[in-house]
Amino acid sequence: MFKATPFEYDDELKREIDLRGLSQRTFANYRSQLRRMSEHVKKDIKDISTEEAKGYLHYLKSELKRHPQTINLCRAAFRFFQQNVLGNHIPSYAIPHHKFEYRLPDILPPDRIIPVLGCLSLKYRAVLSLCYGSGMRISEALAVEIGDIESGAMKIHVRNGKGMRVRYTILSTYSLICLRKYWKSFEPPGPKLFPQRDNPAEAMRPQNIQRAFSDTYKKHYPLCNKKITPHTLRHCFGTHLLASGTDLPTIQLLLGHKSIKSTSIYTQLTDYHFSRLVSPIDRGRA
Repeated sequence: MFKATPFEYDDELKREIDLRGLSQRTFANYRSQLRRMSEHVKKDIKDISTEEAKGYLHYLKSELKRHPQTINLCRAAFRFFQQNVLGNHIPSYAIPHHKFEYRLPDILPPDRIIPVLGCLSLKYRAVLSLCYGSGMRISEALAVEIGDIESGAMKIHVRNGKGMRVRYTILSTYSLICLRKYWKSFEPPGPKLFPQRDNPAEAMRPQNIQRAFSDTYKKHYPLCNKKITPHTLRHCFGTHLLASGTDLPTIQLLLGHKSIKSTSIYTQLTDYHFSRLVSPIDRGRA
């Protein structure tokens, strides 16, 4: 893949991404989607018409059965490139936004998570403990630098949040113990706590960790029909905090949600709020 048609607009695309304060991850995602579209259409990306782009998006949907979020990401990448790199205005209605059914995230019972983490390698356990113990995205956990860990205050400085937002979140005792064992065993040269083996200046990639966690969980609980990913642990963090009585605004701050609406989904996933509610029909009978 990506051999037939070269992508020669890295500098221009990165400049426009940087000027808008968007993240390196956005640049990488947009670049990947644009290269795939160019490869499929067999044209330089600047020569692809709106109709050809729509045809490719339909191909993603009808033949490759890609998730609507992937289709919308590709749409956003094409519009961004056309408008901000080439200067071609494309109204939003010209390429429809793909609607999809929102599903509540899967949640794991607390007593199943720790045993599964304990079966993983020390490095993977240290990373994933931050996803569950601190509510971090795996990209955030992998990007942690040594100086971000404030063990005295039991908190972590998250510098690489979604939308370039920074925040503090809690540091669990479990994670601190894992991180200290990991540090003694691997002695990362710094500043990245979880660097790539061949490029210490860059953080590890998440794919192997994601696969190991999912496979280990399914091995322990083969009847589980849920889609298990490291992001599941982040949802568990929010849901289990809410179930223990933590208020939504605090959970919002710890997770780095821009809107309280994103955090409020956890009220659907725990019995804590439902157990405190009284139906109007029962009040009328009182």
